[in-house]
Amino acid sequence: MSEQRLERIEIKVDKLSDSLGRIDSTLAAQHESLKEHMRRSYALEAQVEPLRNHVAMVNGVVKFLGLTSMVAAIASAIYAIVHK
Repeated sequence: MSEQRLERIEIKVDKLSDSLGRIDSTLAAQHESLKEHMRRSYALEAQVEPLRNHVAMVNGVVKFLGLTSMVAAIASAIYAIVHK
């Protein structure tokens, strides 16, 4: 191969090497950012868990009250029919 061609190939390889170096540093920064994001996500999930438990408890109370109301309405209807 000619000297010029080898020199052009070397220049291109150097450019690729520089690009890979920048890609590596970007990847390292993104990895650190991801670790911080994961830490915050876990902390927020821990804060939300008591809220989920409270919502489940409130839903249970509402269902119980609905069932109790339905039973009371049926009993009232039966009472009204029987005591006509």
